[in-house]
Amino acid sequence: MKIKKPNIILITTDQHRYDSLGVNGNSILRTPNIDSLARDGVNFRQAYVQNTVCVPSRACIQTGRYTHQHGVTYMESIIDNTPGLPHWEKTFMEYLQDAGYCTGAAGKIHMYPEKGFHRMKLTGGKGSRWVYSSGQEIGPAPLGPEYAAWLEKKRPGAYEEIYEARRKQPDYKSAHIFENTVSAEEYVENWIGEEALGFITGNTGQQPFFLWCGFCGPHDPWDPPVPYNTMYNPADVSLPEEIPGWPSWKNLWDEKTVRKIRAYYYGMITCIDDQIGRLVSILKSRDLYNDTILILSSDHGEFLCERGRTGKALFYDSILHVPLIIKPPKGDLINTPVFDGLVENFSIAPTILDYAGLDIPGTMCASSLRPYIKGTGIDKEAIFSEYIGNDRLEMSKCIRTRDFKYILHIHSGREELYNLQEDPREKVNLLTDNPEHPEKILLQKKLLTWMCTTEWRNSRDQSAR
Repeated sequence: MKIKKPNIILITTDQHRYDSLGVNGNSILRTPNIDSLARDGVNFRQAYVQNTVCVPSRACIQTGRYTHQHGVTYMESIIDNTPGLPHWEKTFMEYLQDAGYCTGAAGKIHMYPEKGFHRMKLTGGKGSRWVYSSGQEIGPAPLGPEYAAWLEKKRPGAYEEIYEARRKQPDYKSAHIFENTVSAEEYVENWIGEEALGFITGNTGQQPFFLWCGFCGPHDPWDPPVPYNTMYNPADVSLPEEIPGWPSWKNLWDEKTVRKIRAYYYGMITCIDDQIGRLVSILKSRDLYNDTILILSSDHGEFLCERGRTGKALFYDSILHVPLIIKPPKGDLINTPVFDGLVENFSIAPTILDYAGLDIPGTMCASSLRPYIKGTGIDKEAIFSEYIGNDRLEMSKCIRTRDFKYILHIHSGREELYNLQEDPREKVNLLTDNPEHPEKILLQKKLLTWMCTTEWRNSRDQSAR
């Protein structure tokens, strides 16, 4: 008897910190639908990304391979010029297609070139640098033509209003905050939700489906529509902790602005949570929920005014540490609702192939998380992450264990070492006073071993097998 393959939905947010979910201990932020997924599945509470910027991190998820293997090593300042995956790099979506899955993508995938999908309705994301829909040297605004056409049909002129508001509202230039001119029904996350629902309802059931639903938030600009813009009282959100040696948020913004940024960030997350609730409801109404695997994660975190900055790119846990929740199909044994061991976020790729009943290619360095869900997985000793700046003037590598984090900036030779048990906020670089700290030597050796043992899988010949 032929075994029915499960449907699979991967939900990604953009620039989403681990601590910005109710289920992950945030007492202010309301995320009931995501929290419910965690109750029905497993919450991986120590998941870390393999690159700290968008496109390379997503390429790791798409291939189950490290940055130095798949070749998407950095992002161009003109994002659409970012070198994409080489043609010989095969994504997990393509493996699913080969196995008879109907594959779809809705929203922000941030993939160059897009491949592995039968149906696509895509946006490039929000992009705070764009204050005009077109005509800037950095290219057209990444919200993009498909969302623009949908919005124009709903309300002519609304798309241009978004960029006019960015140009004219005073808080935008200094803090990327603006009062959105579109309603919740016109907002980009609602469009993504509708396209995802359309893919699900349009599926005939003749073949299993895979859907990547990529939301744009909570990436800046901070622009939640009504009612999400007033959902959280800025007075109730915490202020960033001061980090010695780093600029204070007080040097860049006033307290009112910082609180508003953080309150709007929360509002954008609850907006996404409501869209996830719509997805779950349609799955349940069509009797698909129990047989569908749902995975929720993000490409990296967000400073959220910590260390006097917003954005990503560095290796602090604010950026490395992301949500990862997996709701397996009903009947799949769940040993524990939470897993506190270290896992690497690019394990999403082999986990999906594992649940689809497919062999995991030898070229994937990532390993399936299914054994951890069943209670048989072995804790990882360390996770690894990489980053190259847009200008390619610096290349950095990071190794993180439970107790320590070591960072090597290769071109400058600068090094960082943090004791994560004694200094979880990473305030004190131990190498400042002790450049030959014994833990550094141990982690350097592990980092070198990792580079050597993963490099052999990096050739075209190996990748084609």
